[in-house]
Amino acid sequence: MSAAAQPHLEPGQAYRTRDLRRWSANPTRLARRLVDEGKLREAAHGLYYAPMPTRFGPAPASSEELLRAFLGGEPFLVTGPPQWNALGLGSTATFAVTLVYNTRRTGEVLLDGRRFLLRRVYFPKDPTPEWFVIDLLQHHEMAGAAREGLVATLRLGRWDRGRLREMAETYGTKATLALVEGALRETETGTP
Repeated sequence: MSAAAQPHLEPGQAYRTRDLRRWSANPTRLARRLVDEGKLREAAHGLYYAPMPTRFGPAPASSEELLRAFLGGEPFLVTGPPQWNALGLGSTATFAVTLVYNTRRTGEVLLDGRRFLLRRVYFPKDPTPEWFVIDLLQHHEMAGAAREGLVATLRLGRWDRGRLREMAETYGTKATLALVEGALRETETGTP
């Protein structure tokens, strides 16, 4: 076997079949061989990862690494119950799938046995907690939370008011903006 056919694979890194072209003229055959040798594991059709050795056996690549390779390096943002529940607004939802916003695809995909719900939507590069508040208000049905209850907790005033308004204007619907504006007005005046 030539040195070109012996790729140096980083443990925990995900690879598309096309990424293997630098080591072989036939990357599909190379991928099959590396899977047979245990150097790669198949996460989905055309998507592989190099398992990370641990004392408990080979560990899979992280969800973020699989998504990075699957989406071809395009920006994405993992959101949903873990981020929403951490806001302390009363949401205690759990999902069987991971909600992922991205700029490329919409739909559900299975990567290495993990389910991801992809949504092609506009999102900030560096989301703030106020953005996650707006995201939760937009998807309150998915979180199993009443919109009125979420708005009532917004009146507690622990959010940056200007940033919350900006996030609602930029990323929310008109209805969400109206709810946020109403909650902010009530905290200013102190009357419901």
